[in-house]
Amino acid sequence: MKNMLENLRRYQELLLRIRQLDHELTTYPESIEKLGRELKQHQVAVARSEEQFTENSDQKDRKEEYLVLCKENLEKFEQDLMEVTNQKEYSAVLKEIDSTKREIQETEGLIITLMESTKQLETDYDQLKTNADQLEAAYNEAISGFQDTNKEKIKEKKKLEKEKRSLEKEIPAPYMRKFNQIAAKRSGIAVATVSGECCSACNMKIRPQMVNNMQQHPEELFICDNCQRILVFVEPDGDDS
Repeated sequence: MKNMLENLRRYQELLLRIRQLDHELTTYPESIEKLGRELKQHQVAVARSEEQFTENSDQKDRKEEYLVLCKENLEKFEQDLMEVTNQKEYSAVLKEIDSTKREIQETEGLIITLMESTKQLETDYDQLKTNADQLEAAYNEAISGFQDTNKEKIKEKKKLEKEKRSLEKEIPAPYMRKFNQIAAKRSGIAVATVSGECCSACNMKIRPQMVNNMQQHPEELFICDNCQRILVFVEPDGDDS
């Protein structure tokens, strides 16, 4: 029975370590998560900057096309001015010429502004893209390092799972059922040690008579009165053999 109890205790240790490894293998460290969040933010900023740059460039192109049209109209109006036959027509064409010249001046000013802002947007985009590329490289390097670390953890997990399967064959089925029933109700902790007359799981003092019985009958199964876990007695000197 005592060997069985030790096997149950070891079985629990294996379960807890395997559970911990599962969590570690599926959860990135906060440092990597932070890098990932920063990378995503920079990628969004890069996309937004690229969109603004494209929109600004398109607007500049449209204004340049409009400027060409205005200049063509001005040329046409100036040609019409040479062909008018009366003062009324002359004044109307002059008005169109003045209006078109103002439109050309305003459009040229707007194009210059758009050219300057486009240049600045391009500079901003290049800087954001560089920062994003650097963050992506750092993130990928961190992921690679995490995966390298995982290789050892995966090996450890496989080794522990093999030992776990071996113990499952050695522990009698009734005790495995008892263990699993308690573990399901106690967050996976079905076995507790007794040292200094206290349960290691709930810290409640074990009845002296039970402690005495555990020492005299190590082949029997004892359950904590308080937390209902399986108790394994540990000798005061640490030697529980």
